[in-house]
Amino acid sequence: MNLNRATYHSYIYTGGIMLLAASIPLSPFLVTLSQIILVANWLVEGNIRKKLQQVWERKALFFFLMIYFVHLLWLINTQDFAYALKDLRIKLPLLILPLVLGTSGIISKNKLRIILMVFTGALIVSSLFSIYRLSTTAYNPLTDIREISVFISHIRLSLLLNIGIFSLLYLLVTASFYWHRIIRNGLWISLVWLILFLFILQSVTGIIIFIITGFLFLIRFSHHFEKRFWYIRNPLLYGLSGIFLIISVYTFTVILSFNRGPITEDHLKDTTAAGNPYEHHTWNRQIENGKYVWINISEKELEQGWNRISSMDYRGQDAKGHDIRYTLIRYLTSMGLTKDAAGLSQLTATDILNIERGMANHIYQNNRWIYPRIYQLVWEIDNYLKGGNPSGHSVAQRFEYWKTGFDIIRNNLWFGVGTGDVAIAFERQYAENETFLSPEWQLRAHNQFITFIISFGIVGFLIVMFGMIAPYFIENRDQQILPFVFACVALLSMVTEDTIETQAGATFFAFFYTLFIFAQDKYEPFIHDEKD
Repeated sequence: MNLNRATYHSYIYTGGIMLLAASIPLSPFLVTLSQIILVANWLVEGNIRKKLQQVWERKALFFFLMIYFVHLLWLINTQDFAYALKDLRIKLPLLILPLVLGTSGIISKNKLRIILMVFTGALIVSSLFSIYRLSTTAYNPLTDIREISVFISHIRLSLLLNIGIFSLLYLLVTASFYWHRIIRNGLWISLVWLILFLFILQSVTGIIIFIITGFLFLIRFSHHFEKRFWYIRNPLLYGLSGIFLIISVYTFTVILSFNRGPITEDHLKDTTAAGNPYEHHTWNRQIENGKYVWINISEKELEQGWNRISSMDYRGQDAKGHDIRYTLIRYLTSMGLTKDAAGLSQLTATDILNIERGMANHIYQNNRWIYPRIYQLVWEIDNYLKGGNPSGHSVAQRFEYWKTGFDIIRNNLWFGVGTGDVAIAFERQYAENETFLSPEWQLRAHNQFITFIISFGIVGFLIVMFGMIAPYFIENRDQQILPFVFACVALLSMVTEDTIETQAGATFFAFFYTLFIFAQDKYEPFIHDEKD
């Protein structure tokens, strides 16, 4: 009876993990449900006292749980308890999943491989939904290619894609994986597709993480690929190098187009074809496609002409919340058209629709290619450095977030502002700094390390980072592929994102951390270590 009960709980435990792995890319509801199943099974299984004793005895697990307890302890330094309690609820996976997975026994190699197959299969399903959405843009227009991510944010999806890509590599190189040739071919096709889809998604964060993690992966495990796996090592090495080279050339080409000399009299015209005087804002050096934006403008002709051809008022806002007159002027500049009635007359119905959607450069309509995304990023940085408003621009906004975050840190260096007061601290600092950011864009740090220091100060930050890093070495996971890859992906994501400040992010981090660090079998042979 005891054996049957133990087997029963083991099936529920494994099934709950598989459901969670499948749900993360597809369904927030099932993510919550799967964790409820895991916790309920853990409680009904019994032996709670023994399990809690394991937490104390297994120091790595205890250290990781300190991350959540720091959040609890720093309630002492909190004023906004409503926000703090919400934050603690969001980060419950950091408490629940380590307790369950860390005290429920080791997951065998075969079970881990099935879990990874389920996870990558769910990723493929998610990607196919995204491709379907992309294929219907004629009926459901997108203002940004990254909106094709249906179930979760494009950044979270890009992190999962990275885990999925390297999980497939793991499945292809680890020992005892001699399944039917059809399955192996399916893994190869899935690997190629997920890499391709990562670039279709155009998440800069995800692409940069893929390139860096790929190179670090090759460096760290190159000794496993010297002979038997050259057919994996060489394409990965040359592919990563080629991608890096192409992106570098694209970026350099774009940067060159922004390096223009001073505005001279030759650039300036007196009157339009209709005889109206042009306006010149020579102090504004903003550039589109190598052309100065704020010279040779006839606002009188633009306003009259635009209001005739569009239902959106010239003095109103486009679909992205930007002033439509600015979007129009930038768009005309990008096409090399005059910013007057003559230029307006050359716009097509597609151009007008693009402007109404907030597209400020005609090259952005080719949003299925990486070049427009690179151009957009360089433009954002150039505009910010020239004193432009970063509102609505993802990269430029981060500079403002980080600057504001460091200002908060200087005033709360040692113990931070508390678990629940981060939002209040940012609100006050934005007001004090008189930021250019519009209220709706006055967000948090978008850097997990900065957020930790703001919340807990240097003291709490060091405890949290110890809780993240120490288990990796205490559990001797530095020799294994999956823990190494996850560490790279997670830590790199924290540079540009508040990775664990949302429920999806906290679940992503807690699940894969506990699966790969606490629950995975420590023995990870490679094919050349075993007989064929």
